[in-house]
Amino acid sequence: MNQRFKILVFLLILFTTGCRDDSIDKYDRPEWLTGKVYTQLKAQTDLSTFAKCIELTGYDTILDISGSYTVFAPTDEAFALYFQQNTRYKKVEDIPAGELNNLVKYLIVQNPWSKNQLRSLDVFGWIDPKDLTNNEPKGYKRETLLLDKDPKYGILGEKINLRSTISIVDTLSSPWKRRETVDSRKFAPIFYKEYFDIYELSSSDYEFYFNRPIESANDIYYAGAKIKGNEIFAENGFVYKIDRVVEPLKNGYQILSANSGQNKYNKFLSFLNTFPEFTYNRNKTLAQPGAAQGLAVDSLFDLTYPQLTFNINRERTKAPPSTFGLPQNVAIRYHHGLLAPTNEAFDAFISEYLVGGTKWGSLKNTPDFIKSIIANTFMSINPIYPTDLSKGFYNGELDVVKIDQADIVQKEYGSNCTFIGLRKVIVPRAFKSVTGPIYLQRGYSRAMYAIELAGLLPALKRQDQNYMFFVESDESLRLDSSLVYDEFRERFSAFMLSPGSFQEFSMSKNDLRNLLLNHIGLDRPKGNARKEFIPNQAGNYLIVDNITGEIRGTDFTRKGFNGSKIVQEFPKQISTNADNGTTYEINNWFSFSTTNLYTKISTSYPKFHNLIKAAGFDREKEYRYSFISESEIYTVFVPSDAAMDQLVTSGMPVEELRKIVLLHFVPGHILFTDAKKSPGYYETARVSDESSQYATFYSKIKIGLAPDVIRIMAKDGSVYSEIQESPKANIILAKNLGTGNETIKNIITNGVIHEIDKVLKFSDLDTK
Repeated sequence: MNQRFKILVFLLILFTTGCRDDSIDKYDRPEWLTGKVYTQLKAQTDLSTFAKCIELTGYDTILDISGSYTVFAPTDEAFALYFQQNTRYKKVEDIPAGELNNLVKYLIVQNPWSKNQLRSLDVFGWIDPKDLTNNEPKGYKRETLLLDKDPKYGILGEKINLRSTISIVDTLSSPWKRRETVDSRKFAPIFYKEYFDIYELSSSDYEFYFNRPIESANDIYYAGAKIKGNEIFAENGFVYKIDRVVEPLKNGYQILSANSGQNKYNKFLSFLNTFPEFTYNRNKTLAQPGAAQGLAVDSLFDLTYPQLTFNINRERTKAPPSTFGLPQNVAIRYHHGLLAPTNEAFDAFISEYLVGGTKWGSLKNTPDFIKSIIANTFMSINPIYPTDLSKGFYNGELDVVKIDQADIVQKEYGSNCTFIGLRKVIVPRAFKSVTGPIYLQRGYSRAMYAIELAGLLPALKRQDQNYMFFVESDESLRLDSSLVYDEFRERFSAFMLSPGSFQEFSMSKNDLRNLLLNHIGLDRPKGNARKEFIPNQAGNYLIVDNITGEIRGTDFTRKGFNGSKIVQEFPKQISTNADNGTTYEINNWFSFSTTNLYTKISTSYPKFHNLIKAAGFDREKEYRYSFISESEIYTVFVPSDAAMDQLVTSGMPVEELRKIVLLHFVPGHILFTDAKKSPGYYETARVSDESSQYATFYSKIKIGLAPDVIRIMAKDGSVYSEIQESPKANIILAKNLGTGNETIKNIITNGVIHEIDKVLKFSDLDTK
């Protein structure tokens, strides 16, 4: 019979019969209720070694006096294996007192946990199968009794890159010390089938860290130890027999700083220790013994690493940034991932990417945000398992990382993170993508800081892209002042230069985004047309002249910011090994057209405009045509004035005029003479005669698209009108999405005009 059920029955008997039968002493102790935790543990003949550990540390009296506990007790056989593997000890009395004390504390968890309860918890409490927001046992860790001592660090302050910073160093290397207040007792992981199912993991993921397979779906493991049999009930908790001695798991900081073992990571740890932030903890400082009596005590500080993905030294873990509505302490659910290069691998990485030529010269001289990119490349907000290594996981830079297991030299499940030591460095995507030349060379620092302030690095380092990225060098920007960076105030501006004077314009984050996005082409030219039109990330186009090699925006390039002098740009390639495109250096930023459809037609094609006006579409006071949607893009075939002279509209009904006008507008497509689109039937704005009150259809015309030519096909299969690549074709239209106060206009391309030599007549065209 279940022990807790027995207690309930016993209490019920006392309640219902005690007052009626004086022969039963209601205070008598039932025979099967045999004692508290230590008493129950002591009674187990195969737990005698661990019972000795508890006695030596004084926890025999603690466990049997107050509180409620769950004890994970290694069997005598488990200790025999432990001593066999740790030959420096032959018996528990050989283990130093401090080490033995930590071992015992780590095997005791506060509060009683039955087997069902061990696998039925999450951050909101007990799971409920009917509650879709709290029906999975993701709370797989439990807080032990082990609280590390507050560590003391040496502090070194210095000035790097015009900024005062502090670093953590060895206490012997600095007269300045700070003592950290440990945030929590250590946590121990408890593994069970449901945990692996939730995260689509397998038993091999457990074996990777603990060097043993999961034997059965019903098994529960306390870190690397298997629970044997059922829980042993006690008055104030439970005792579990486990088949391994579980030593306290280290947190990420402790793993990196360990000097034992073949692989050393102290250089990477020293690098991470350039990111600390110490915050004075007044409450814990004054809570120290003697502080209330006025005795001198150490000041205690909370040590965090706010620029890093997680705090490698803290026992309490944190939720991913995308989660909301969680309680403050979520450590039982969340675990992190830490990878680290060995000293040799880290040195090789610095030499290859940061030292020499036009690079930063050293890790110390590298800008802070590049350092944080490097650090977070080796960190993950989630634990890392072999399943993740093969299919890829997101690191702290949100790069997808895959690891060859042959490069792993160490693996360890920590108290706040999984740890993997590597013989090879993970190269940040910021270094491998089109941003590589910008981030690794000092000569493009203004563009680099602009990318950072605009938050565009994630877009620029995307994999499986074929970008063309254009930037000005620092030297070029010093000459034209079109992008000036004030490093002290972290502020950008642009200067419009004129003979004998200048005017400064501040640049906001949106201005920087508009500027840079216009210089990111989304494809590369194929070379099969004289001019190609490459869409960019701002919603405009870059025009590539395959004959001359010139590249420009939708307007002519101008010298400097808002300059009047027109110049040509012949970009110079500066990247050689980017995996998502090519980076080019330019001497002047590209310019982009602000010509809108209404203005262009009404001023350059007055006769076609008059036809539109006669059809009743003109909204002159609003500077628009009534049938044009602001959210649509258009290709417009505009008849020349000479072609309009051949059109006789006298006496023509307004409805017929409208059909003629609308046949020249192709919504939903921007067609250029570079043959990027496929030939076929394209829907026009003209309502088809097949329409009814129940359904509206639009007339389609057949358009042939080939390099350097667009052909509108006639009904008999001949060419009705042909558009050659020329100044009269590919006239790009745009609209301004901004308020007018921007330094860099927020404009997008929303159409293109091609001049044609004939008015389109539905009866003469190949239609559908």
